[in-house]
Amino acid sequence: MRLFFKAILCSVLLMMSSCVEDVNFSQAEDLEITPAILASLVNTVITQNELVIAGSEISAPIEQTSLFTVFNNQQANDNLERLVLQFAINNQFNRGFRIEFFFLDDAGNSTYNPITLNVAPNQSDFTQEEEIILANNPTFTNTRRVRVRVELLPSTDGSMIDVNVPASLDFRSAVTSYFRVN
Repeated sequence: MRLFFKAILCSVLLMMSSCVEDVNFSQAEDLEITPAILASLVNTVITQNELVIAGSEISAPIEQTSLFTVFNNQQANDNLERLVLQFAINNQFNRGFRIEFFFLDDAGNSTYNPITLNVAPNQSDFTQEEEIILANNPTFTNTRRVRVRVELLPSTDGSMIDVNVPASLDFRSAVTSYFRVN
């Protein structure tokens, strides 16, 4: 019985003498979270029928301008640190393509250097990433539109696209946004 009391007394003494620090409620003010959000951007397929009109290949680039609403949110403006744009392309044509992205403000002025993707003929595994660090590119937050230009490059052997042979240019893009929130 005496051994039992000694064991309890030792346990109580150990518990009472353990290292305990006062609770610091201001630690919450030092909390910093860094979420990363992945979002799909543009996914499209261009077929041979879109590159040949009335028996002739298109000679002018295909262009489209879209709204870019990432910076319409004040939280994004305040907490976004960087973006990583990811591009993946499967080119089934025996022709190369040049795809360019232009980032524009409301007045049509450039907010970032154009991103150019040079896709080789029959390249099924094209990938490219572009990292935009906002501290180094503060004007990028003025982006309100993105213009995409797709150009069919001339063939090296003089061949033309045959509308009777199914082929496509499969384009996928995504963005990972990295935030720092205090």
